[in-house]
Amino acid sequence: MKHFTIIAGLMGFIALGFASTSPAQAQQVNKQVLAHAGQIASVCPQKWETQNCLKAVSSSNKTLAVNYATKLDQAGHKASVEQVKQVCAAATAGTEGEYPAYALQSAFTECVNGLYDISQKTNILPDQSHYQLLVGSVLCLSKAPQCAALEQQMSAYAR
Repeated sequence: MKHFTIIAGLMGFIALGFASTSPAQAQQVNKQVLAHAGQIASVCPQKWETQNCLKAVSSSNKTLAVNYATKLDQAGHKASVEQVKQVCAAATAGTEGEYPAYALQSAFTECVNGLYDISQKTNILPDQSHYQLLVGSVLCLSKAPQCAALEQQMSAYAR
């Protein structure tokens, strides 16, 4: 969890990359990210530890990891592709079954940290809106004070 503390400190108040825009302006954000944000916004606020929320975040993480691995592969960073799989595999487990919130929170944090490390090593970033959606989920699962503001911003994307 050492890197997550660093990331939270560097980013200050985490806000979703698309949260400051209206839904009409959000076409700049990947449609997959918007779909995941809508799902998370519909099931997670004030219910972050429920299985429906954990499944939504896990599904989002799966898409994030696949897209980032593809981006790394296309840039010739084959070894980093395997690292993405290793650091984020557990963060996708909620799509396959039910797990305790504390276990998935730990897995989500490992994925956040791992992706950060990989991006620092390769100078290739994952989709920043999607990554911030994961960071925001970790903050809310951690009951961070920023969560209330994140939930309010997310409400515009609830389905």
